[in-house]
Amino acid sequence: MMIVSSARDASRKNGGTPLPFEQVYERYYFEVFRFVSKHMENRHDAEDLTSEVFLYCYKNYERYDPAKSAISTWLFLVVKSMLKTYYRDKKNHLDLSDFEDWLLADDCDLARAVYLEQLRSFLAEQIGLLPERQQQVIVLRFFQEKGFEEIAEVLDTSAGNVRVMLTRAIAKLKQNLKDSELDWSV
Repeated sequence: MMIVSSARDASRKNGGTPLPFEQVYERYYFEVFRFVSKHMENRHDAEDLTSEVFLYCYKNYERYDPAKSAISTWLFLVVKSMLKTYYRDKKNHLDLSDFEDWLLADDCDLARAVYLEQLRSFLAEQIGLLPERQQQVIVLRFFQEKGFEEIAEVLDTSAGNVRVMLTRAIAKLKQNLKDSELDWSV
């Protein structure tokens, strides 16, 4: 808020005329850069976008009307518009190089993510092969997080029977996991 009022005061002192662009650049570069940096993945992109913002503002500086808004307001409207454009364009043009740093990082959990996806897929397939009542018990217990009494009511059986069905289903899944030819050691 203080920036806005000081910019308006500065333009009023100049008789309602905007500050020379060089002063605007010097005064607001780091604020714009800091704002852009918070919304970008890396510093290089933030520097590029900040430069684009000031280039656009320089080319269109004669359109700025200090009577309508403070220079900082105008600048940040341009920044927000360019950020939207950046993310819209980026969303439409993603390629593998956008993820290169992440893929090559030492602490990358890519292998773990692949492993978990294979495991999830395998378990989903194996659950589908279980008898229907065991499938229902697994879904109700682990996916809907229901207690044994609640499951017993849904299946119209006893809580003890639900525990037995769950124990047998889990044992069958564990055995199928051991018997599979896939390597689960990650």
